[in-house]
Amino acid sequence: MSCRIVFFVLSLVVSVVYSEDCTTPVGKSSQCVSLYDCPQLLSAFNQRPLPSAVVTYLRQSQCGFDHSTPKVCCGPLPAQQAQQTEKPPVFTTMKISTNEEATNSEDSVPAGRGECGIDTTGDRIFGGQFTELDEFPWMALLGYKKSDGRITYQCGGVLLNHRYVLTAAHCITGAIEREIGKITTVRLGEYDVQTEIDCSDGLCADPPQEIPVHNAIPHPGYSDSNKNKRDDIGMVRLARRARYTYYVQPICLPEANTRLSSDNEVYVAGWGKTLSGTNSPVKLKLILPIFNKNQCVDKYKNLGANLIDKQFCAGGNLGKDACRGDSGGPLMMRRPDSTWTTVGVVSFGYGCGRDGWPGIYTSVTAYIDWIRDVISSTNI
Repeated sequence: MSCRIVFFVLSLVVSVVYSEDCTTPVGKSSQCVSLYDCPQLLSAFNQRPLPSAVVTYLRQSQCGFDHSTPKVCCGPLPAQQAQQTEKPPVFTTMKISTNEEATNSEDSVPAGRGECGIDTTGDRIFGGQFTELDEFPWMALLGYKKSDGRITYQCGGVLLNHRYVLTAAHCITGAIEREIGKITTVRLGEYDVQTEIDCSDGLCADPPQEIPVHNAIPHPGYSDSNKNKRDDIGMVRLARRARYTYYVQPICLPEANTRLSSDNEVYVAGWGKTLSGTNSPVKLKLILPIFNKNQCVDKYKNLGANLIDKQFCAGGNLGKDACRGDSGGPLMMRRPDSTWTTVGVVSFGYGCGRDGWPGIYTSVTAYIDWIRDVISSTNI
């Protein structure tokens, strides 16, 4: 069940905050309140499928944050947006080619400084939940071929160079293969899974890149039978080189001496489950605190999971966690130079969003040598 970690993107607790005067996107005077205190916009967010016009309006309505819960200038949606409906996503049978494109020399090393972790969103403020169209351009969706031939996207990952995606071992071997299917494809440059072309605020992204998987490499120390999920890290080699664009970029690996503390701001992102219990069609983000490792070890020891040095803990706040659909995705940190690095991989947890129970992440720093070895072994 480790791949079934759920992603709550909004707090379960309605924060008591002082309201502020604001103006809605349609020019009406209103109050700036927690999303949970605005039933009109909360119900709009819970629509499935979620219309892109509603996503845009929600983002335009944001007027601040209560910790990591967005505050909105409360008011009803314009009539034309409230009535807008969109067709649900169509599942099609995909033909996956196993032929591998010729190897390029730069595929043998991670993307270097100056070409990785570049923040395409400029100076926008982080900390809310609705990502921008071009935020986190290294995010990947892993696709699995089911017995009926359909492709379903169940895990996340990040692009490290033109050829490799970093993810969790439990996303490419073990129970996921038995229960869902074999990983066959990786989607890059995605924002809204409901639409073929993603648009926001008058701008449209390039179509997502759907790239067949050449092979998947779980860490040799990983085993589904290990309750603590040690060595839960893996690599996916693409059959074709990813094309770097404004919406598809690699993320940086951390320095070998990177250490995390409670002072660090870290982020998770993905398309996992929301408070309403459904997967979000739109890429979401959440800021998490680093949780005290000793306390975390003691908690999980009571569940029979003995955490190791190569794992760390983040989260632990009620209703805020990395959850199902986000397994294998990154825990990210912004460097002083504004570039982004992936410091952790979403591994497992005790339920999701339980107060006092952080999620467990595989430390990327602890596996830098293994990652580099896999990337340099172009004949794998």
